[in-house]
Amino acid sequence: MALVQELAGLLPGPVEDGLGPLVEGLLAYQVPVSGLDRVRLSVLAEEQGVRERITPGLLRCFGDGVPAVVRLLDEDEVVTGAGGLVLVPWIGCNRCGQVLWRAHRWEDWDDLSEQAEKYLVGEAEFGTAGEAFAELQRTCL
Repeated sequence: MALVQELAGLLPGPVEDGLGPLVEGLLAYQVPVSGLDRVRLSVLAEEQGVRERITPGLLRCFGDGVPAVVRLLDEDEVVTGAGGLVLVPWIGCNRCGQVLWRAHRWEDWDDLSEQAEKYLVGEAEFGTAGEAFAELQRTCL
């Protein structure tokens, strides 16, 4: 996470305002991005409330040619969870198959809530994306 935090520290202004231009720059200059750094940027963006905005560009970034240990998952395959929450697969581990899920409420406007209520890795629940990703890293990487 050090590289991503270092990059975030270089952004002018608030992190949430700089992540979009950062991803645009990575694309424009064809900078290779490892699978792990792509996931780290996604976690940072989730914590800043801009994940949905930067994900399309992040997914188009060039890879570094090294097989990724973790990857961003297709979020179309949602699962109904306990307490009326909808579980969205977000980050998968290529080594052990564990998944970091975002748990959202289904809103009256017939879509997911903008912000996740909590995050899940296995049976463990977390209040932040960073905590959940740290657990996935602790158990898998």
